[in-house]
Amino acid sequence: MMTENGWIKLHRKVLENPVVCHDAEYFAVWVYLLLNASHEKYSTWFNGKRKELDAGQLVTGRQKIAHELKMNEHKVDRALKLFENEQQIEQQCTSHGRLISITNWEQYQKVEQPIEHQVSNQCATSEQPVSTKQEDKECKKVKKSINRTFKKPSLEEVTAYCSERGNSIDPQKFIDYYESNGWMVGKNHMKDWKATVRNWERRNGDGVKQEPQEDSWTRMIREYENQGTDRDNIAAGWGIT
Repeated sequence: MMTENGWIKLHRKVLENPVVCHDAEYFAVWVYLLLNASHEKYSTWFNGKRKELDAGQLVTGRQKIAHELKMNEHKVDRALKLFENEQQIEQQCTSHGRLISITNWEQYQKVEQPIEHQVSNQCATSEQPVSTKQEDKECKKVKKSINRTFKKPSLEEVTAYCSERGNSIDPQKFIDYYESNGWMVGKNHMKDWKATVRNWERRNGDGVKQEPQEDSWTRMIREYENQGTDRDNIAAGWGIT
């Protein structure tokens, strides 16, 4: 006799099956077969011999089913014949009972490994636990994407860029600040450190310093030094006396 513990899967597609949903009693017979079929290899007696059942098989009889479901015995027989004709089951009938095999048992009753509550990893930038394998994969994708799109600058790079911009930002202060918060800008990962430098300039009112304008005399001297020309001639050319 099969164990009374455990459970079966009842797929919603059963509602689309006109055979087993012929009426309430046909459906009751179908569920009875599912509940009493073996879920693994099981040894029992059939037709006077020891028989090893496979998953999805059971040994029963129309009288037993009718008694347990409180149905008419002939209607149980009609239900089983319809199930057989429509290839829902196969059955071997003898005077001592019948061996019933449910077709496609594995398709709907195969036990799968549950995926819930298996992942306890955390994203490096979040304190929230990951609850499923899918979420863990998404978390890894985000981290890989961040690594591909952003590379932390060195102190030398920041210094060179600030010098090029002519701002007064302290490169070491810039590096220390973002090292301490994991290179986050607000709630987001930094994508472009140069853009962040420019934001610091605007926030601090630290506009890019412009080169001072040369006065006429300075330009004349520069030309004198570059060309080795007489200073008086250059001055005369600029209209300076």
